[in-house]
This record gives sequence, structure tokens and C-alpha cells, in this order.
Amino acid sequence: MLYYGLLLIFILEYVRPVKFISFLYPLHLNSVVPVFVSLLSLNNSKSIKNIDLLKLSSTITIIVFLILIGVGILWVDVKHYVFWKFIQVFGWFLVYLAIIKNADEQKKIEGIFIVLILCHLVLLILTPDVIFNPEVRSYILQESFLGDGNDFALSLNIVIPFCIYLCFGSKSKPKKLLLLLLTILLILAVVGTSSRGGTLALAAVIFYQWLKGRKKLLGLAGIAILFIVMLLFAPALYLERMGTIRNYETEGSAQGRIMAWKSAIQMAGDNPLTGVGAGHFSVKYGIEYRPPGVGRTDIPWANAHSLYFLVLGELGIPGLLVYLWLIILNLLKNEKIIRSLTPENASDSRLMDRRLFVCLNSSMIGFAVGGAFLSATYYPHVFILAGVMEAGRHVYRRRQESDAIVPSLAIP
Repeated sequence: MLYYGLLLIFILEYVRPVKFISFLYPLHLNSVVPVFVSLLSLNNSKSIKNIDLLKLSSTITIIVFLILIGVGILWVDVKHYVFWKFIQVFGWFLVYLAIIKNADEQKKIEGIFIVLILCHLVLLILTPDVIFNPEVRSYILQESFLGDGNDFALSLNIVIPFCIYLCFGSKSKPKKLLLLLLTILLILAVVGTSSRGGTLALAAVIFYQWLKGRKKLLGLAGIAILFIVMLLFAPALYLERMGTIRNYETEGSAQGRIMAWKSAIQMAGDNPLTGVGAGHFSVKYGIEYRPPGVGRTDIPWANAHSLYFLVLGELGIPGLLVYLWLIILNLLKNEKIIRSLTPENASDSRLMDRRLFVCLNSSMIGFAVGGAFLSATYYPHVFILAGVMEAGRHVYRRRQESDAIVPSLAIP
């Protein structure tokens, strides 16, 4: 039952049904359900023990990150900014815990994939202009972290590997075809957002999938076909925006980003151990760190537009190192498993394990690349991915132990 509550958390947060069903708004389901499910999950004795959960590297890293956010309240100018960032990340930490406690089987992990894919499909249905009118950049009908087209592209790049994994793992040809078409649809949706960062993240995801694939020539042929489909679908706006990547430093919006990034470095230079405080980048940028001669109307935003520069400016060098550690450590742990499960020495079930960790690493790489151009530090993505990665490794280790015990019992 708690597992379905976990799936409900994703629906409530990604689709935001309270936006369309007004009587649900006073119930605060987006806050109540995660807390309720997470706290009850801690009593789930059938899954990983709580003491072992607290020993996980991702758990320790997120706790340290929360401490770095929370201690800022001692010296910042606007304390409630820090307080709400702490609450926001703490909420995702609870979801992270609930994922590990409840996704204790590979099928349950796949269930999370399916729900997240369906959430993005629903958002596309609610905002069909992303596909049917890509000449105009559309805003997603969602009030939180997916509203902007760039944010939606980032999230799409995280779930596209889920589609690929489910497609390769399905034994039903109709399901394979359906998942293949859905994968192409989500890829075209990235194109429909005209997001440059989203396109770079998509390229990184596809390259990593190809790099870890067994049939390199067939993979290249598939990539070539996909590239042609994307070019046929791509509107003039998309091609124009992609062309500005080459002259990034002279393009208007990019100049604003670079100014913000330089300001983040200055913030960290002035406050290397603490930063300016969680939630304070915009405040400090407007008051102290706006480049000389640049007026408020010259730059269309007052944010870092990069998760790395945002965490650097707000939490200093320790915050950036901890955040990078959360990403890199999970990638390296999964990579170790992937290398141990080579196609030559792995059974069919082990190949599915390999595909799972390739899928998860693809998603994290998509987040890491796309997040370089978005203020996605406090978005749920990295915490959800860390939770699924830890859950996947726990399931894998438990199955390894089980396989080792069974042969030993058979020895007379």
C-alpha cells in the first residue's frame, strides 16, 4: 500500500492535479502525502533496515547538504529564504528515503519509471503545442519546477532512458513498439521546447546509451535515423537557437548567464566556506554582485541559471563539492556494477541488471549536463535519482546474496 502512496507522490508533484481540481488545494496533499508515506515507510521491516539506510553514502551526503543549507540561517539576511529551501530539500530527502524503503524489487523500480513517464505524457497532452506548434516556445501547465520549457526538457532527458530500458526489457513486440514510439515522442518533445541545454543533455544521454550498447554499428544507424527524424520535425526556431551555441558568448541571453556565473564565482570568492546563503542568490546579485554598468532591465533574470553556479554562490565551495559528490559517487558505483556485468559473461537476468544501471546513469548524466544551464539545485531530480539508484543497488546486492546461498545449499 505504501508503494502506491510513493507513486502518488510523483503524480502529485509532477502533474500537480490540485491545479485542476480546486477543492484539493486546501488539503495540501503535496506536503501531507510525502510526509505520511515516508514516516510510515520507516516502519517497513521487510525492506532495508533503518540503521543500514542511514549508512548509505547518498543518505550521508544529503544529510550533510541539508546541514550546509540549515546553518546558513545563523548569518543570512533573509532567514525565511533559508528556512524554505531547507524544508524543500528535507521534503525530497523524505521521498528519497521512501523510495529506498518501498522500491525493494526490480518490478517496483520499473513501476516508478512507468509512473514518471506517464506524468510527462500527461503534461504533453495538457500542453500539446510542444509537439504540434513547436515554432512557439510553450510553457507547461504546471505551477512548479516543470513550468518553463527548459525545465521540462531537463526532466524529459531524465525519463527518456526509462523508456529505452523498458523498451529493451519488454518481451512483447506490441509493447516494444509502443515504448519505442513513446521514446521518440519524448525526444521530439525536447526538440519542441527549443532548449539548447536540453539538446546538449539529450546528446549526452544518447551518446552514453550508445557507448554502453553491444551493437555499435546498429546503434549508429539508429542514431542517424533519429537525427533525420529530429531535423524533419525541428522548426526554424529550434535550428536558429541551436546555431547560437557556437557563438554563445555573444548571444543575448547567454551573456546574461555568463554575467550571473561570474557573479556566483565572486560570491564564493567573498564567502568561500558559506556562500551567501540558500535562496539568496537573486537578492545578493541584485544588491551587491550585479556587474558594473548593467541595469536591472539589461538582464532578463536575476538567477544563476546553472545548478553548479547556484550552489557555489549560495553554499560556497563545500556545498558545490557535496552536490558533485552526490552525483559522481552514484555514477561511479553504478559504473562498477556495469563493468562487472559484461555482455559476454552475463545471463539474461544479469543483462537486465546491466541495462537498469546504464539507464540510471544515463538519467543522471542527462540531469548533470542539462542542469549546467538551469537553476536546478533544489529540484527533486537528483534526490529521486539518488533514491532509485540506491534502491537498485540494494535489490541487486540482495539478489546476488540469494544466488550465492542457493548453490551452497545444493552442495551435499
